Amino acid sequence: MLSDIKMKLNSKSARLGTAVASIFLSLVLLLGLAGGCKTADDTENEDDTPVVTEVSYPLTVTDQLGRTVTIQSEPQTIVSLSPSNTETIYAMGLEDKLVGVTTYCNYPEAAADKPKVGGFSTVDVEAVTAIGPDIILASNLHESTVIPQLEQLGLTVIAISPDNLEEVISSIELIGKCLNQVEKANSLVDGMQTRIDAVTAKVKNLSDSQKPRVLYIVWHEPLMSVGSTAFITGLITAAGGVSITADSVEAYPTISLETVLGANPQVIVVGTGMGSGADAPLIFMQDEPRLAAIDARINGNIYSINTDLIGRTGPRIVDALEQLAQMLHPEIFGAFSG
Repeated sequence: MLSDIKMKLNSKSARLGTAVASIFLSLVLLLGLAGGCKTADDTENEDDTPVVTEVSYPLTVTDQLGRTVTIQSEPQTIVSLSPSNTETIYAMGLEDKLVGVTTYCNYPEAAADKPKVGGFSTVDVEAVTAIGPDIILASNLHESTVIPQLEQLGLTVIAISPDNLEEVISSIELIGKCLNQVEKANSLVDGMQTRIDAVTAKVKNLSDSQKPRVLYIVWHEPLMSVGSTAFITGLITAAGGVSITADSVEAYPTISLETVLGANPQVIVVGTGMGSGADAPLIFMQDEPRLAAIDARINGNIYSINTDLIGRTGPRIVDALEQLAQMLHPEIFGAFSG
């Protein structure tokens, strides 16, 4: 709703100040399936392939950073180090096992009542250790420092780091496998995949001329968008649009007003809802006089989307996809109501 911001963005965030840094952290598109289950039940699918519904321990898996991790026994207590992972745990109905979250874990509302183990990028390793969870669900943001520290203390850490919709599905399946909750994970991803397919099936045959030029705005001072490796760029494509900044090699490039004018986006989508001045980027795109002549302004196609929704690679990412589809193709999906 970012899918993503690596350490290279931390230096840029520092230059932009605390407020912008919080935007970046919230947009980390933190968050395929590898490793194997040890046992399967007698159920089979239409291809006579055994359907795995139960695992045995010790269980060895490969997480989404390519790390091989062995889980010694079925986890009963979980610490989540990212909002995406927290949302996945709740969506699977496993919140009773969740014994620690970050201060950024604010959905669902009940997550706010869970014990805190620091911020997203500022994990309190001592607080995690004091809890002593059976398993910790981390993200790529924690790869260089936090994960090694936790593992040196003998804790089991699984990194969840999807880069696209397919890998979001795989990440939930991986979590279900690690927790011996395969059926719950499968039920969740089946529903998500049905909704994803309902969008992509309707836009897959659109011609290039039918796909609107889209500008996604991360922030306005400086003006920042999404590049080729950003999760949101893939969402725009899946929703039947073409990001005007998709060729950028940077995940979150700074762009000029001249670039926007030259590309003349037909739809502008602005991430809002985080920190002080949360609506400032939207107001800028709506009111900046130098952008008055672009198609998106002329036709009233400037939309806002909650950063938590589109920036977290968990179950609600499908909500973001459906909202984008309405913004880009109201003639297919109906008008976006906000």
